[in-house]
Amino acid sequence: MIPDSHAHLDLIEEETGTVVASALKAGVSPIITIAIDIPSSIAAINLAGTYDGVYCSVGIHPNDTGGVTPEDFDRLEELALSSRRVVAIGETGLDYYRDRSPAESQKQAFRAQAALAKRLGKPLVIHDREAHDDALELLTAEVHGEVPVIMHCFSGGREVLDECVRRGYYFAFAGPVTFKNSHVTREMASLVPSDRILAETDSPFLSPDPFRGKPNLPERVTLVAKAIAGARGISFEEMESRLAENTARVFGVPVEGA
Repeated sequence: MIPDSHAHLDLIEEETGTVVASALKAGVSPIITIAIDIPSSIAAINLAGTYDGVYCSVGIHPNDTGGVTPEDFDRLEELALSSRRVVAIGETGLDYYRDRSPAESQKQAFRAQAALAKRLGKPLVIHDREAHDDALELLTAEVHGEVPVIMHCFSGGREVLDECVRRGYYFAFAGPVTFKNSHVTREMASLVPSDRILAETDSPFLSPDPFRGKPNLPERVTLVAKAIAGARGISFEEMESRLAENTARVFGVPVEGA
């Protein structure tokens, strides 16, 4: 089985049961559905509790941090403790590409969620878009290697990759690794240590070729896995085994083939 380590099932317009069943038929399981705010954290927990093979995170996306309060982080902790299907905190991080939330509110939310991940011993899912230096600085200050860190949809270059490798972070690659002109992304995917690589869809976003520009689905993580395997010069079967092992290890979930 190929795991989808990062999807947003609550944002997919199709009925979730159909989406999960289609993914399973395509050889995709489990699916980690990732939250972006309090309502989606609640939705993620409900979906994980409803469908076999679905697990979730709770978290607040950097683009949704503008109006958060201390009470929101208290609520996030309550949600994280409410279900064993919650296997990660995030996605949190920094997004300097879009101007949807002030940088300082993003950083405050980052710190709060890093602290929550450490208190609960859960991996931290990081969104880092055009904010590599600040994201790494905050991770240095707030995480100290105490919990696993997953660099969602990794977009850094060699210098960032080398620093993240030194720290033992995980690297997740999504649809862009399949794009014709994404030479740097494929190069980075070829360089990640084999025990630190993950595949994801970010559904309903970032559909891989040949579905680019269309709403994405977890079943298409197989195309991502094939592109990563090609970049690394290994078979799809070996890639499948690596992804299963790494996803099972970092999230603590059962994965067939791990």
